[in-house]
Amino acid sequence: MKISSFKRFIPAPLNSVLAVLSAILLVFAFPDFEFWFLAWFALVPLFFAVEREKESFVKSLFVGWIFGTCFFFGSCWWLTFAPITYAGFPFLLAYFLLFCASLAVGFFPALFAALFSIFLKKFGNY
Repeated sequence: MKISSFKRFIPAPLNSVLAVLSAILLVFAFPDFEFWFLAWFALVPLFFAVEREKESFVKSLFVGWIFGTCFFFGSCWWLTFAPITYAGFPFLLAYFLLFCASLAVGFFPALFAALFSIFLKKFGNY
């Protein structure tokens, strides 16, 4: 396959930025940062990005995967403490393993985004 054929599956850069922004806002709503009020509207940029990509199931899936990976990497950073402190893992290895785990669990928000785009396409925006 040519690289240009993969471009039809890649979301627009603005939608990727919106997914990352949504993840950052949601991470800041967690206890370490104490900006709990951000939780009320942190998912709005993600919903907007999925709505913009609703014509493509795969693009919406990738937008959700970007969101999920960034969110879980940002909110589960504490999982690196024990391997670094007690097992002697190198700093970069511990965060690489966290990134791999974030990629895996980031697929669940990706499924949500893909299903959300199907519902938006089928039922429209109200």
